[in-house]
Amino acid sequence: MRTWSEYKQTFPKKPSLFDCARSGDLLSLAELIQENPELDLEARNPSGFSALMLAAYKDQKDFAEALLRAGVDVESRDSVGNTVLMASSFKGNLPIIDLLLSYGADPSATNASGMNAKDWASMFGRNHVLNLFESRGLYTNQSTSKVTTLFRFIKLCLSLIMAKFKQRPPGIS
Repeated sequence: MRTWSEYKQTFPKKPSLFDCARSGDLLSLAELIQENPELDLEARNPSGFSALMLAAYKDQKDFAEALLRAGVDVESRDSVGNTVLMASSFKGNLPIIDLLLSYGADPSATNASGMNAKDWASMFGRNHVLNLFESRGLYTNQSTSKVTTLFRFIKLCLSLIMAKFKQRPPGIS
C-alpha cells in the first residue's frame, strides 16, 4: 500500500442496516441512527427486502421489535407482495408472528398470487403456526384447498422467474 486512501480501504466497513437486521445487531443499529438521524428504516436492499423482513426471516425478534417501535411498516412487502407475516409463517417462528400480530399485521393480506400467511404455513407444514392462527380466531371463515395453495405458489414462482428475465440487460439471452 502506497497511499493513505489505499490503507483506509482495508479498514473494516461499518455494517449496513441490512447487515444489522440479519444479525440482530442492535448496537450497530443505534450507531447507524446516531450517525445518520435521517436513516431510512423502510429502505429496501437490492433484492427488495426491508430490514424488518430480513430481521423476521432471520429470527431476530428483538431487532424486529426495535424497528416496529421506531415506526416501520408492519405490512412491509417484498417485490411480489409477500408480507413479513407471510415470511414468518413460512419460517414457522411463533414469537415473531405474535410480535407482528401485536403490531397490527393483517393476516388477511395476500401476495401477487393470492396467498396469505395461513397459506404459507399450510404449504410448508407449519402446523404450530396454523394452531396459533386457529387459537386467535383468524381465518375462521376461510378454507383454501392444498391444490389451490399449490397452484398459487407455482404462480408466484413463475412470476418471480419472469421478473428475473425482465431484469436482464439488453443483448443477453
